[in-house]
Amino acid sequence: MSAVPSLHAENTLSVGMTDTSDNCFHCNLPLSEELTFETVINGSTRQFCCPACQAVCSAIYDAGLDGFYDRIPQGGLAPPVETSKDQALYDLDEVQAEFVTDLGVQREIHLLVEGIHCAACVWLIERSLNPLPGILNARVNLSGKRLLLKWDNNQIKLSQILGHLGKIGYTAVPYDPEVAEGRLKKQNRSLLLRMAFAAFAMMNLLWVSIALYSGASDSEFRSLFHWVGFSLATPTLLYS
Repeated sequence: MSAVPSLHAENTLSVGMTDTSDNCFHCNLPLSEELTFETVINGSTRQFCCPACQAVCSAIYDAGLDGFYDRIPQGGLAPPVETSKDQALYDLDEVQAEFVTDLGVQREIHLLVEGIHCAACVWLIERSLNPLPGILNARVNLSGKRLLLKWDNNQIKLSQILGHLGKIGYTAVPYDPEVAEGRLKKQNRSLLLRMAFAAFAMMNLLWVSIALYSGASDSEFRSLFHWVGFSLATPTLLYS
């Protein structure tokens, strides 16, 4: 089996050097000319597009999980999602009673994790959580973006686990079927609108093409038809 190209394979520096790449070291998105963030990774100064990428990359390298970048499909990552500010509420038994199967010492919960993109994310989450004291089992479902978590509540709190996920770039909330169904409906509605917009633009571009092939390309309206086609194709490309 051929090796997967590493996101950092072509960005190797000697110790003490500064990264001069135009892309974020974590997510590979273009850097802003006005504002960039720097930190030292493995003895070399690296540049990031935002504080979230900076913090997540540092946490991954500090935990010795930089092999994560070797498993990312070519194309890079999305910037980390924003984490919730009220995670301590999830430590309350009254709150956990709605999601946890048993409020004893050993507890189990399904978490919906935002920010999961590929098998590399699964590898990172499981490798990062399972060694923590108090974690009995952490298993990720990639297709459902859900995390089955078993932990010892006397050794580690749920808010600490959620905070640890936030440090490596993921935000998690207790899985609620109604909330999940609502998000799925919202995604489907957005996809349907994009498809409808693309179909509308396609039909109008078809008429423009027919007009040009029918002789309009040799008339005084040639530039007008080209601009109409451009005005239809551009928003379709950006939105759909």
